[in-house]
Amino acid sequence: MIKNRLFALFVFMTVSAAIALSGILYGYYTSKNDLVLEKYIDRFDGKFRKILKLAQERDTELNRIETTFIRFSGKEYLLPNTNWISGGALTVWQDDLILMIRNGSIHYLDEKKGIIKTRIGIPDNGLLDYVKVSSTKPYDTYSHKANTIRYNDIAFSDTDRFRGLVISYTFFDGARKCYGNRLARLPVAKSVNSIREVKATADDWVVFFETSPCLELNATWTALDGIMSGGRFDIADNGSVVFGSGEFHLDGIHTYDVGIQSTATDYGKVLQIDPVSGEKEILAVGHRNLKGVAIDDRGEIWTVEHAVRGGDELNHIKKGENHGWPLESYGTLYSGQYLPLEGVVGQHDQFDKPAFAWLPSAGMSALTPISNFHPAWDGGLLAGSLSSPEFGQSLWYIRTDDERVVFSERIELKRRIRYVQQFGEKIAIWADPTYLIILEQVDRADPLGDALASVDGELTDEVMLQVKISLENCQQCHSFEQFQHKAAPSLNGIVGRRIAGTDFDGYSPSLKGASGLWTRERLIDYLDDPEKVAPGGYMPDPNLNKGPVLSAIVETLARADTVRQEHLKYN
Repeated sequence: MIKNRLFALFVFMTVSAAIALSGILYGYYTSKNDLVLEKYIDRFDGKFRKILKLAQERDTELNRIETTFIRFSGKEYLLPNTNWISGGALTVWQDDLILMIRNGSIHYLDEKKGIIKTRIGIPDNGLLDYVKVSSTKPYDTYSHKANTIRYNDIAFSDTDRFRGLVISYTFFDGARKCYGNRLARLPVAKSVNSIREVKATADDWVVFFETSPCLELNATWTALDGIMSGGRFDIADNGSVVFGSGEFHLDGIHTYDVGIQSTATDYGKVLQIDPVSGEKEILAVGHRNLKGVAIDDRGEIWTVEHAVRGGDELNHIKKGENHGWPLESYGTLYSGQYLPLEGVVGQHDQFDKPAFAWLPSAGMSALTPISNFHPAWDGGLLAGSLSSPEFGQSLWYIRTDDERVVFSERIELKRRIRYVQQFGEKIAIWADPTYLIILEQVDRADPLGDALASVDGELTDEVMLQVKISLENCQQCHSFEQFQHKAAPSLNGIVGRRIAGTDFDGYSPSLKGASGLWTRERLIDYLDDPEKVAPGGYMPDPNLNKGPVLSAIVETLARADTVRQEHLKYN
């Protein structure tokens, strides 16, 4: 038996090491030599999982995630093989959460079975042609990053104008040797109500928009800088596609200016496009790398975009606006030098100001409107961010009021977030390195309320009122929830706990030096005279005296103990 287990462990470790090594080699060769192996990796990954019966869902639960108004718990699912530096996209159709990987393959989430690939083919983006052209003269001397040519966004449209899937992607035209962004649609019949029923080939898609002009490969910078393509969009109620087209790093700073300030090009713009005719209208100019587009429940258009060093923007889009890039920004070059600004540095007073800007950079990466979710969040926006752990790697709940941002709440996840999508009463997050996270709202426990309810009826009305007032005053510093030791130690489970026995780091020397447990008797003595029990302590005198009220307070504290109430515990 032991030998069998050791052999199984050896096989598992060997296979794991092989997978890790293959992943490293794959990443290296695709980034250095632009090899196109996705279809082979995808085929191997599916067969490997089937043979070894590997689960896609991670067994570990995320730690409790707190926001001001909502508490979440989360579950992780391992994304099918994808290059984490390129991310993917999410959308919702009926009850299905749909995922599109950067290579264009489309999947859906089954919360019991994991992430499942659909039977939907996708239009060719010309990646193979690009790899071929990049090895021919004169392009073989250019700087190439083929793995940044990707499928950027996906949405399901169910409007009078069009019903079906819409995708955006960066394309390369091998015949013309040029590139840009495209939008394509896949019609879905009204009788079809689930992504699981859809079967389509690449030929079933219709390209209805292509950015103009088609851009030549650049000899003076990265030949085709796909990470700066933007490519995010949302569907308006009238069926039009509001599309954020990036400027591919052709900003006049690193290399030539593609015409960001000009209405003669489609780059660095927010566009409104008809999904049937392909007719476009430029809504706003002066944008850099649009990474999130959202239309809120009032029909207002919002975008987030990467700036340079600082100055990531949330913009409220109105027709005819100019948001200034590259002439004006709240950011600077990565060297710290000022940009070629018009106007006063840091003022942004020559062009339309953003609704909000992040300094330092948070690396804004996604945006979704929130509605029918939770009263405290409805009508707002939820954004994702990349950047560093200090400033990014978070969700940002943004409360708007018309054109004004009332507040922006950072919700740290310590994970780089590529995409965020409301999914009914849940939040779906595409996170680096390769995980889909589903956040679900959970009720907050009320240990003090439960404890007060448990003694109600055992005490006279007068004593009960005094107990309630006293313990609610305690909450000015102390939490009654487990493990919440911020301004003071939590009072949850204090009876029977070792003195100074929590993770709170602000205990006085006298409490740190005390021994034993907090018994009922010891708590009564302490609350009666904190200075006598713990000289030089930081606890103010609560002005309580020994007697029926103090005894009832300690009894209530003894019942505020969710450690022994499994249904109230959070991991």
